[in-house]
Amino acid sequence: MTSSPLVKELMVCNPIVCGLDTKVREAIKIMEDHHIGSVIVVDKFSRRPLNIITHKDIISAIYHSMLDNTVEELIELLQKRELITIREDEPVIEALRIFEEKGIEHLPVVNSEGFLVGIITGTDILKGLPRFALIDPLTGLENRRVLDYLNHKLSVQKAREIYVLFVDIDNFKKVNDTYGHIFGDKVLKEVAQRILDSVRTYDNVIRYGGEEIVVVLHRVGEEDALKIAERIRENISSLSFEEHPEVKITASVGVAPYKESLFKTIELADKAMYLAKKRGKNRVEILRESP
Repeated sequence: MTSSPLVKELMVCNPIVCGLDTKVREAIKIMEDHHIGSVIVVDKFSRRPLNIITHKDIISAIYHSMLDNTVEELIELLQKRELITIREDEPVIEALRIFEEKGIEHLPVVNSEGFLVGIITGTDILKGLPRFALIDPLTGLENRRVLDYLNHKLSVQKAREIYVLFVDIDNFKKVNDTYGHIFGDKVLKEVAQRILDSVRTYDNVIRYGGEEIVVVLHRVGEEDALKIAERIRENISSLSFEEHPEVKITASVGVAPYKESLFKTIELADKAMYLAKKRGKNRVEILRESP
């Protein structure tokens, strides 16, 4: 583990902050506008981090009708503990230890003088660890090693608004057999890029195996999950290749809402994908419950 990168190499710089006197309603808007799961509360004069407000705290604020109260009043009501931070020069493995032991997901990062310089989350670490460990070398997508981490994270979060897409390229074996594996690899890379272009930056796109790609959509409802799945299908079907203009690439996409665990949800999405194949390929199908 001596090769673990430092926190400052993977953290998000210039994190989004608010003050103790910020209204809870304003803090919610900050989080929504920036598509983030937390906002750091800082001293407005020294910019030293004082506490952190997360989605879980916002739910408590809504329950206690505190949207027009200040963040300071919410912190007092919730009796939030002293803020846990990490130094920017600590190894990333130390951040992982804190996440595991404290059951938290966001760590404000401070410099040697205690001033806020960034924030790091499990997702930041996941995306920044050495490429040979977590990234598929052909497509540049995350690889299956990511799934264990995500499964643990989602189970701890008691996941809500999570959907999984299972994308399988139609007739891919025929492409390989007819045009060779070099061209097949090019198709895979282009499909991977089309999927990345179709999702949000905080979604996970994982090469599951061969021509199978799993997409984990975060903070999304069924309607938007189906829209993203359809966008992926359309973007793949519009691919063209100058060296083989006759080749038409399509994909079947299975969709499933989070159930029990990430692996159970992948299984449901896989079954939905096979339903799409059975019904003619190049289509999206959703499976909400086990058949």
